[in-house]
Amino acid sequence: MTATWALACPRCGRAALLEAPLGERGTVVAFTVLSVPGDEFLNDAPYAYVVVELDGGGRVTGWMPSIKSEGDLAIGARVHFVPGYKPGVQFARDADAPVPR
Repeated sequence: MTATWALACPRCGRAALLEAPLGERGTVVAFTVLSVPGDEFLNDAPYAYVVVELDGGGRVTGWMPSIKSEGDLAIGARVHFVPGYKPGVQFARDADAPVPR
């Protein structure tokens, strides 16, 4: 017996899904700073693992290597997607966003 991976809606089971573009900017709605990461991110620790509410709808999780402590980020911070060489979705704080105090 072989198993195959299939893409389907977890709520209704529908398999005829359409691809939709996501926004590249959003707002941090939750985060934590990881000091003891998995092997793939060992040299990047500490960093923030974030939940971002995207402009235009939807939420995604990602990481922010520039965040080294909880004082470096705040709920409500504006962020944007940045391409990276590591797996996962990488974000950075918007240049015009104030650093939390």
